[in-house]
Amino acid sequence: MRISKSRLTTFLACPEKYCLAYELGLKPRRKPQDLVVGASTHHLIATHFIRSRIEEACDLWEVLQDYWSKYNPDNTDFATLEDLEAGKAQSLELARLFLREVRLEPLEVEYKFALPVVHMETGETLPDLELVGIIDLIDQPNGQRRAIEIKTKSRKPDDFGAQTSLELTCYAYWLRFLDDQEVIPVSYVNIIKNKRPYVQWQNQERTAEDFVDLFHTVETIAANILDRRFYRNPGVHCNWCDFRPICTRDREAVEAVFGMEAMEVLQENGRMGR
Repeated sequence: MRISKSRLTTFLACPEKYCLAYELGLKPRRKPQDLVVGASTHHLIATHFIRSRIEEACDLWEVLQDYWSKYNPDNTDFATLEDLEAGKAQSLELARLFLREVRLEPLEVEYKFALPVVHMETGETLPDLELVGIIDLIDQPNGQRRAIEIKTKSRKPDDFGAQTSLELTCYAYWLRFLDDQEVIPVSYVNIIKNKRPYVQWQNQERTAEDFVDLFHTVETIAANILDRRFYRNPGVHCNWCDFRPICTRDREAVEAVFGMEAMEVLQENGRMGR
């Protein structure tokens, strides 16, 4: 079993959402514009650093045009072609802002990892399970490796989210295997995309206590997934959840968002009446 920070956080938010997304494989037919802009911005920044490491020129405009060539108002929720072009321009602006204001010399870019899940105090290992992920950037300030995750946000996040972030704990866990350090530095670099975009750093640390908590979290979630314990967890997060039409049994919305094939999958799995 391979589990990622995205799967972990999805299950924690709502086990039923995990089932719909990962067990049944349902995806909206159109990608949300915020997701497209964010992914594009990540791609531009990563491409810049990858090419810089091999001393190759990087024309961000060309990279942008190539990345957005696969998107149109039919496969995204941009209402018009003009809206899509505005999203493209915003992505370029945000990437240029990051590269202008954030001075980094990363050791690794979009680094993939796969690790066993080990209890840092007892040495116990969860059998037949790997924690996998991709770290945006790894640098080495003051001689110690640090994992960096880039986020695009509509508003400035508070520090509590970063302090308790399971995502950052997963990335620090990988660094713990690499460097025998008591304290592991991790950071969010948030690109705040308001009227005057700016960059916010959230520097955090993780210790052995955090990795013990991670072990128990992964152990519990994996057991629930294997036992197929999926249930709805309604709350304010439902307001921006793609799967809300399924939970409210809005057949027309389900067909519009996911398509007829998804409706058949839902009916076969008892999530929607015939």
